[in-house]
Amino acid sequence: MKSRYNARHSKRKQNIILNSLIGIVGVVILILIVNIFFNGDNTEPTAGEETASTEATQSESNNSNTEDAVTSDEASDSATDEETNDDASNEETKNEEESQDDKEQNDENASEEEEASNESGEVNLEGPWQPVGTSQDSSNHVSSYDKGSVDWNEKLDAVETVVGFPKEEMVVHWLGGNGGPQKSEATVSQKGGDGTQYVVELEWVDEKGWKPVSAKVK
Repeated sequence: MKSRYNARHSKRKQNIILNSLIGIVGVVILILIVNIFFNGDNTEPTAGEETASTEATQSESNNSNTEDAVTSDEASDSATDEETNDDASNEETKNEEESQDDKEQNDENASEEEEASNESGEVNLEGPWQPVGTSQDSSNHVSSYDKGSVDWNEKLDAVETVVGFPKEEMVVHWLGGNGGPQKSEATVSQKGGDGTQYVVELEWVDEKGWKPVSAKVK
């Protein structure tokens, strides 16, 4: 009787242990299933999440393209401004050069007109006058009052730039010194003219010849 009781008690104890183990295994399997389920939810995005992610990526790409376009436009505007400034600077420089060229051309025309005016027979008692040039040795120049000499003719060439008619048409009333070895004075009139006499003072300029320094009607 006692032996049967012990056997039953031992079997019941084994059943309890077996049931406990089965329960533990079941709990462990349940935990694994739960973990797998939740991990799967976290790693695999839903369709809505995928759409949101795609839209966010496209938005970032559009923003990047917009920024690149703005930067490109700014660079283009900056380059255009620099080109405009360069063009304006070049145009200003060109205008200044043209203005300088025009001024030089006007001065040259005025000089030519003045020379032409003198050559045409107009009297120039105000100047300015220039030396007429010389073929003489300036380092050893000696004023000569011998009619027909080189120095005499060059004096009359200088007088011609004042009175406006050539020396071949001059009546020389006086040609002599004027207070210094390199200073002279001439009094002339025009052949066949109205008899007006011109008094012209001359001064020698080394290597350039005789130059009128004053003129008046006598």
